[in-house]
Amino acid sequence: MIDVIAIQMEEGYNHLQHINKLRWVKVNKPGDPATTQPKDNTRAEMYDFVKKNPNVAFAISRNDRKWAYLDAVDEPVHYVKTKPDSTKSDNLLSLPRF
Repeated sequence: MIDVIAIQMEEGYNHLQHINKLRWVKVNKPGDPATTQPKDNTRAEMYDFVKKNPNVAFAISRNDRKWAYLDAVDEPVHYVKTKPDSTKSDNLLSLPRF
């Protein structure tokens, strides 16, 4: 499994910010310690990974240990987002920046 632990933001079209890179580690299951050193992927690379491997990548709230899987979104620009749930603290924009 892939635990996304941080994001990098970038200014894009019309001065709007978007996620440019995602930092992640491998884990055995949500809440477990990392089994690898952190690695970074672009938004497009993570989209491809999530598209090919559904329900493997997730974001976890460090405060309450809740987590949500990532979805690959096929809008005009491919990107990833967390699947909606009752917790806002487990979404990508709540993660630390690098």
